[in-house]
Amino acid sequence: MAHEVGAQEKITYGRNDRFDGGPVGGGRFWVDEDGRPAARIGGPLEWRPSGMVDVHVGDTFSVGGQTWKITEISEAETPNAYLLCVRVS
Repeated sequence: MAHEVGAQEKITYGRNDRFDGGPVGGGRFWVDEDGRPAARIGGPLEWRPSGMVDVHVGDTFSVGGQTWKITEISEAETPNAYLLCVRVS
């Protein structure tokens, strides 16, 4: 799915097929050694060789030619963990 700039998406554990060029999915959510929530998200082939990226609030990632900014990581270290991101370009 193509998104307009400003669109918001939620990423939880597992696969999210709503990203153009995706999927993107949550692989792990935790609180880092500095007390900040963090997430490891998996993505499309363009993220190879690792296929996974670690992110914090304020970080960006690109998928399918669209750039997304992490705006919130909530409930880290619980089964209900998720992150919110907004398309910035």
